[in-house]
Amino acid sequence: MMNIKRMAFVLLALLLLLTSVAAAAPAAKNPPTLSVDGEGTGIAAPDRATVTIVVTTQATDAGKAQNDNAWTTEQVNKAIKALGIEAKDIQTNNYSFRPNYRTAENHRNEISGYTVNNSIIVIVRDINKTGKVIDAALGAGANQIHSLDFTASNTQAVRKEALMKAVQDARDKADVLAKGLGKRIVGIQNVSESTGYLESRRYDNAMLVAAKSAAATTIEPGSLSLTARVHIDYILEN
Repeated sequence: MMNIKRMAFVLLALLLLLTSVAAAAPAAKNPPTLSVDGEGTGIAAPDRATVTIVVTTQATDAGKAQNDNAWTTEQVNKAIKALGIEAKDIQTNNYSFRPNYRTAENHRNEISGYTVNNSIIVIVRDINKTGKVIDAALGAGANQIHSLDFTASNTQAVRKEALMKAVQDARDKADVLAKGLGKRIVGIQNVSESTGYLESRRYDNAMLVAAKSAAATTIEPGSLSLTARVHIDYILEN
């Protein structure tokens, strides 16, 4: 019984000793950090255009409105294919058929005719042909070029460029701040990134009308951009 009491006493003394040593030991200090945001932009030359063409027909007879639209749409397709655009790159996007009503007060429920709209999407893989496609469509009877979008098919290189620039931007800022604080960067604690999408360049109908000339439609594809942002926590020397 005495041995058990003596052993319990020894264990208690040892526990108190260890607790006092732990309390006396200095707390480990976390190294100072410097948080910086960086931003970079990658530039790409567009290599593909998407043209939305609208064919609208009206007639007092429903069948005639539909037949006229089908015939004009076929002429537009033929004119575009003659430029070397493959059939798989020409597709109907939206087709609508609606009656038109008279506007006179006592004839508002009377149908005066019918309107058919057919939207055609054309993918132009040789962007040098973009203006020719627009002119061919309008010359074949299309009523409107609804929109034109320029895009780039390979975004990986642009994304890499944007990220590299964002990281360099963050590092440049961190170096300036660390120098001002009299510190030196010795490591990285954490990194996070947020990369956007390659923005297409869009021309709406008003812009396309402005670009139209008497000789030919001249469209400049310009360039596309992608922006990347990074957040980096740098470790400073103590």
